[in-house]
Amino acid sequence: MRKIVSLLFLVVIVFISASAQSMYDSVGYFYDYKNNWAIVELDAKYGFITNKGKEIVKPIYDSIGYFYEYQNNWAIVKLDTKYGFITNKGKEIVKPIYDSIGYFYEYQNNWAIVKLDAKYGFITNKGKEIVKPIYDSIGYFYDYQNNLAIVKIDDKLGFINNKGVFIPKGN
Repeated sequence: MRKIVSLLFLVVIVFISASAQSMYDSVGYFYDYKNNWAIVELDAKYGFITNKGKEIVKPIYDSIGYFYEYQNNWAIVKLDTKYGFITNKGKEIVKPIYDSIGYFYEYQNNWAIVKLDAKYGFITNKGKEIVKPIYDSIGYFYDYQNNLAIVKIDDKLGFINNKGVFIPKGN
């Protein structure tokens, strides 16, 4: 009985792979990125299918990172020259609008620095932009004082707090 089930499983996998390969230029290995998912390529664009052949993420991205690299259950995606994130459910949680995205927790718990048109800001691990990318540079929190990061805008220096609020001078 085990041999029959194993053989049946192998036939299903071969069938899925064969049918998927006829629709895509290439199909990666299942489980490389996520359980039961394989990366697919079509016309130099990438997406994901399940081991049942269902397309979860349409092949529209120029590249897709691994789901654990930046944030648990999120994968960085590149569309043209812009970056964003998709979830492990295949949904776009951060639209690919940024020139670059840093790692979460590098500057502040649950935040990642983003760059857009040579300006910097932050997104949260919920996919929300907490600090709009308006600063020429942003320092690390705690370099000067607890819960504050130095920011530069138009050759002027100031601070933002750990809630993303600009601290006016004199405060």
